Amino acid sequence: MSSPPVTAVGIPATSQIAAGFSSVDYADAYQLPLMAHHPEAAPAVAQLLFGQGPGWVRHLLRLRDWLVRPLGLTTFPATPLSPDQPLVPGGRLGLFQVFSVADQEVVLGLNDRHLDFRVSVWVPPTTPRRAVVTTVVHFHNRVGRLYFAVIRPFHHLVVKALLRHALRKPAAGQFTNKPEAGTFRPR
Repeated sequence: MSSPPVTAVGIPATSQIAAGFSSVDYADAYQLPLMAHHPEAAPAVAQLLFGQGPGWVRHLLRLRDWLVRPLGLTTFPATPLSPDQPLVPGGRLGLFQVFSVADQEVVLGLNDRHLDFRVSVWVPPTTPRRAVVTTVVHFHNRVGRLYFAVIRPFHHLVVKALLRHALRKPAAGQFTNKPEAGTFRPR
């Protein structure tokens, strides 16, 4: 089975991704086509993207936490919350805080003393269907710039891997696509 094509794109003009940031120090966006078996609303796509991931990504995040813990930087929860829980602002999806939820876009992220970041999952009502995952980062200090310089090469690999992994073609009957209060649930 071949992986869906993930392509770099511009930041969607109607995205709410940078709302609340005084400045954006880094931004990127990746697009991937959605097939008929993928969910239609952004909350369901976000749950699919961040509710699972390749094993090597989980190991990389554990290594990251081990390395930054002595520096006093925020680490991710040991047990992420279930991706089946409804998305609500102030809640969590996996490792991330939920900042906003709408049918076309979900904004997730984390605020820390060295940097703040947001990740948008934007699903425009267009044909062909697609999802755009955008990341924006605002640095607070030199530690934030240094930290991001170290993780930046991995960031691109992780985002592309998450997209390819989550949106690959499932086995027959693996997913339902019934809108149920904006959630997507595996069978």
